[in-house]
Amino acid sequence: MPILKFPLDVPQSMGRFWLSGADPDQARSDGNCRVEGRSIDIEVVSPLTEWMSPANPKIVDGDLVIHGMLAVQPGPVTFLGARTITRAGLLVPSSGDTSEFHGLRAEWCVTGAHIDGLETQFTAVRARFTHLELWARTNVIQLKQRLKPSLQSTMIFTPIEAIEVPFQSFEEDGRLRVTTDGSIGPPGPWGSHINTRDWLELDRLSGWTLEEALARFVRPIQILLTLLAGEDCSVTHLEVKVNDQWCAVYGDAVQSTAPLPENEKLLMDREAMPLEKLAVWCEVANRLAPTPHVVGSSVGSEFATLDAEALALTTTAEGLDRVLYPDSRRFDEGQVAASIKALKASEVPDQVREAIVAALNQYFYEDTYPVRMKRLADSVAEAVPRCVGKTSKWKGEIANLRIGLAHALDQNAGSTDAEIWTMHARVRSLRWAILLRLLLEAGVPAKTLSAAVEASRRFQRDERIWRTRLPKVFPISDDAPAEANSPTEPAHGATTQP
Repeated sequence: MPILKFPLDVPQSMGRFWLSGADPDQARSDGNCRVEGRSIDIEVVSPLTEWMSPANPKIVDGDLVIHGMLAVQPGPVTFLGARTITRAGLLVPSSGDTSEFHGLRAEWCVTGAHIDGLETQFTAVRARFTHLELWARTNVIQLKQRLKPSLQSTMIFTPIEAIEVPFQSFEEDGRLRVTTDGSIGPPGPWGSHINTRDWLELDRLSGWTLEEALARFVRPIQILLTLLAGEDCSVTHLEVKVNDQWCAVYGDAVQSTAPLPENEKLLMDREAMPLEKLAVWCEVANRLAPTPHVVGSSVGSEFATLDAEALALTTTAEGLDRVLYPDSRRFDEGQVAASIKALKASEVPDQVREAIVAALNQYFYEDTYPVRMKRLADSVAEAVPRCVGKTSKWKGEIANLRIGLAHALDQNAGSTDAEIWTMHARVRSLRWAILLRLLLEAGVPAKTLSAAVEASRRFQRDERIWRTRLPKVFPISDDAPAEANSPTEPAHGATTQP
């Protein structure tokens, strides 16, 4: 009989629980814990904290660390960021009766170990993602068939050696690897099966907290796979190593029941974007934040309306350029100083002069938005010119989109079906431009990106939209792809999401 584990096999378990730092023999309370979906709940029959304000000022209800020992495997468990959500007692608190029900909800659950809190540091972390196998393409299953003298099929799982590269981002000297494991189900009336799983593992770290591991490693990889897949990618498993033992982590960022992708084609897999690039990407995603997160939200269809998506992308495109080219400016310091000196000696009215001087000192010396968009278009055009067409006209389209949205110059703009689709075309082209620029910054060669979009049906679909709707930016030429029928027109309304 297989051993049931919490919470993979059984979502709830009885156990004994106590606050971290307390004596478990003196301050423990019997109860039940449950991990279902994104909810992590603990219910105990004796309160773990005082009814009103804690007697110990160091204990803050809402940031509690609770240890427990469960009746099922893996036994030890830690709940982080716990807070009270309900209390119930037979008598009023002033009676002194402590026999009361205490319900808490936690942000994180770590199974298999007792850790001190969110500031605990780990030297190794690993994760699984819904689209990881589509990127890794590890070949561990062999199928052999014999037709004579009778049909015989044999399926073999052969473990492979982990693929490993250095991880030197964030001043670390770690190792990033892809590992593959497999499990064979027991034979039954309907046969058996082999399940394989890929893990992305990072170890030899100097010591990262859980939040640092998420911010520097897990979330960047999740965003990258979202960009490559063209749809939202979920984290299905997260584990940290405690005393040479892998301990599972559950929380809002982990969706163990996320469905596997239906589309089995990524923009690039491990052959085109090897493991070394993933290591670089983690640093790039953090350095260029929040741009990768915004583009990931756009690709994952997280924006409620088209105009909200357009405003987010046009804004983040400017921020991306500002981070990539921090020293670029249209007026140098000498020009600004000379201009301010001339203004102070001029007969310009005081109020106007003060406003101009303030603008020169604060922002007016910076590159204009059209200049920044032209720089984005030129860099992308070196790899995928089909994404931006005539760069001088492309930057004008994006600049007009940004100005119209940010300053609400025309409240009725985008109200017709044609205007909605024009905005949609601009947004899709801009999304691809930023996405490709991010991959170039991660070290993906221009030829590799060109070949990837050439084979991408997702890119080809979006390209038909912007070529149809932006003919001045993408004029018809001999090397232009054949035009297909226009997409189905959307319903009338400025907030329609095509």
